Amino acid sequence: MISLILPCRNQADHIGELLLRYLCALETLGQPFEIIAVPNKCADATQAIAEEIASRDARLRVGPNPLGGWGRSVRAGLDIARGSILAYTNTARTEPESLRPFFDLHREQPGSLVKARRVQRNAPFREIGSLLYNIEARLLFGLGSGDVNGTPKIFGADFYRSLDLTANGDLFDLELMAHAHRRLTIHEIPVAGFKRHGGTSTTTMKSALKMYLGALQLRFQSRTRSQRSIAPTTAKSPS
Repeated sequence: MISLILPCRNQADHIGELLLRYLCALETLGQPFEIIAVPNKCADATQAIAEEIASRDARLRVGPNPLGGWGRSVRAGLDIARGSILAYTNTARTEPESLRPFFDLHREQPGSLVKARRVQRNAPFREIGSLLYNIEARLLFGLGSGDVNGTPKIFGADFYRSLDLTANGDLFDLELMAHAHRRLTIHEIPVAGFKRHGGTSTTTMKSALKMYLGALQLRFQSRTRSQRSIAPTTAKSPS
């Protein structure tokens, strides 16, 4: 079964139509699925709309994240997912009808992580910021991905369950990709451009700087954990 996680934040003006489109899109895959909508600290009717649709369609569940944060929202959905194939994507920028090639490739390569690589964002500031961030990810973690944060991302439940991810915010994708780089084959499907379904982006110069510094901190923490795991233990001799 497929479990698709859809974090959503203040999208009451379009989330109802969008969730119905996701349900229709996954129907075409020809296998059991569930969609888990995760209202991300919403201040509008997003959660109420999602819950109303879920009351009419058992394939949709709602798992709110009142604390907020992209990583916390994705993990909230992944942690209650029942499928053996897990996926998540940014509902503000992903067209539901575009998902099929990603799931088809994962069916062909079940031991892999399949993701999007956005080759054009139609926003110069975001393109430059993303380029710098991906260069940093390559230098710190050896990632060859051209778009660390690109979604959708699809991977096996066994892989996710073996991890201990802690990032609550925008560093979640980098933390996940760092693990996938060491353990899985990563396939990227180019996506030319995107448009928002609604709302405004939360990415600012301040949040971008926070991600750059956060990547350095994540690398330091990862190195520290690795050193601890290989450090020899000294047994005490009996007195």
